[in-house]
Order: sequence, then C-alpha cells, then structure tokens
Amino acid sequence: MTEKTVTLSRRYEAHGTVFETVKVREPRFNDLLQLGEPYEMQRAAGNNVVIENVDTVAAYVRRCIVEPGVDMLGELGIKDARAVRVAVLDFFTSGEPATASQPSKSEVAPTS
Repeated sequence: MTEKTVTLSRRYEAHGTVFETVKVREPRFNDLLQLGEPYEMQRAAGNNVVIENVDTVAAYVRRCIVEPGVDMLGELGIKDARAVRVAVLDFFTSGEPATASQPSKSEVAPTS
C-alpha cells in the first residue's frame, strides 16, 4: 500500500502528542466503493466543469490518515490542513491524465 508523508509548516501538539508530519495512505478499493469519486463532471455554459464533493473529500481525508491520527488534526492551521487534503486527493490525480473521474488539479472547483 502506498503512503505519503506530509511535512507540516510547524510543530503541533494535540492530546499530549507532538507531531511535525502527517502520514496518509492510498485510498483502497472498499473506500472507493463506499464513498465514490471525490469529483463529478458537470456541463455549465457549454464547458465541462469539475465539481468537488466536499463531504466525500472530507471522508477520504478522515479515512486515509495513518499518523498521528485524525483526532489530532483539529489543531492544524489552514496551510497545513490544505496540504494534508491535497496529499490524499493526489492519489486520485497523480500519474494519469485527467478524465471525468480524475480531474487535473487546475480544473477542480470546490463546492460548499
């Protein structure tokens, strides 16, 4: 199983644990079956637009945290939170051309 380590911009402490990195794992087959794709393609004004499913992305991030544990990450600043999120989403986009189910990073439009 593939894992990535995200080096954070600073040291954090949560619940008595000090950490400077977050390890994330590649989503598994069962994750994909249960959660679905984190993106969907829609047509708007004659263009294809990739819509990010925020709830699905959040579920993947929560499932794929290996260390220090998802309960520790509430302390992360926005820059580091985004870096962890991107590390998980990169498993869906890295190494393959963008398709309807695998958009390039520049095409992603988050929903709220």
